[in-house]
Amino acid sequence: MSLRERIQRSKTTHTQRQRVLFEKYGLLENPFPAAGQPFGHPHLATDIDENIENCIDEFENGTQKTQVLVIEGTQGVGKTNLLNYYQRELADLYQDDKTFYIIRYYPDPEPSFDAIIRKIFQELEENHLVKIAHKLRDSTKRLAIIDIAKGHEMRLVLHSLWQAAEKGEAHLKQVSVLAMEWLLGLRLLKQHKETLGVRFRLDTVESKTQALRDIIYVSVELGILRGIFLLLDELEKQHDSLSKTPAIRYLSAIRALIDALPTHLFLMLALTLEARRRYFTMLPAMAGRLQNVNTLNPIEKANQALELYQLYLENARIKAKTDKRTWEWKCGNYHLFSEHDISLRFQALSARSANIGIKGIIHRDFLNELHESTQAKFREIFEEL
Repeated sequence: MSLRERIQRSKTTHTQRQRVLFEKYGLLENPFPAAGQPFGHPHLATDIDENIENCIDEFENGTQKTQVLVIEGTQGVGKTNLLNYYQRELADLYQDDKTFYIIRYYPDPEPSFDAIIRKIFQELEENHLVKIAHKLRDSTKRLAIIDIAKGHEMRLVLHSLWQAAEKGEAHLKQVSVLAMEWLLGLRLLKQHKETLGVRFRLDTVESKTQALRDIIYVSVELGILRGIFLLLDELEKQHDSLSKTPAIRYLSAIRALIDALPTHLFLMLALTLEARRRYFTMLPAMAGRLQNVNTLNPIEKANQALELYQLYLENARIKAKTDKRTWEWKCGNYHLFSEHDISLRFQALSARSANIGIKGIIHRDFLNELHESTQAKFREIFEEL
């Protein structure tokens, strides 16, 4: 049998299996993610959603005063899933409003705060600098707006962008690229000095933070930016991968960013309870910036486990019904597990968690248990075909 024939046979068998699953359970695949799968999870609303949504509403409808929220919980309770959800929701909310930027950052293998600043500038892109140039060119208050920037070198760059806009789009494109390279802290070359008028590279956290502050407040004054949503995930990794001194520098840089932007920044930090306690001990000044703590707890009751099971099952069924392949198939509605089955699994996992000092069940462990049990159930069905 040729490779083409084997692959085609495999596709046919896969389709047959999916039809069997759909006609019995209304599914095309296992609805429960394995432990190592951080994406594609549905969102189960909890008590902290109301607080987060109130903060977003206050940020947007007020004066965009900076908000800092901590999403706290042990590993596996859904912090990443929560940030994924709000990243999607914010992107949908502001899809027609280009004055808000939603930026998600994951820690680098060798983390430094420089990378976060660089990520923000990269999300803004050269196009944002082009917008600044156009607005400065058309404004009668351009000099006063440029003076909002505290950095002398930044004012020189803004002057260069404005003058480039006067000379045409081709020249402006070249200048915006050079300006972005300077903002990213890349090596300072002769063309940067001659075109932008700058003499110093942005090579410190302080200088980059100041440059970001200047860009944001100039953009706000020009009406092309209202706010930045910055979602920082797995902040505890900074402590695990850095020695104490670099970790303190990292935390100090976050504090400096918050202080530099009393308005127009919405910051969500996801970390474990243990990490937050360590950080407050290492840098007590951080405690005052991280007061809005939203805690995600493990599953502590059997009815919570049942609700989570039903959420993933129904979400997978909805996806299956919208698949074109299923339109001519009969949809089944059998449950994979009964309420009694879920209760028994909850009790068993709770006892296992108690042995290692955890009250309740970690969401990741419960979903992985359902994933493996479902895979075993599917294998039994396929063996009968």
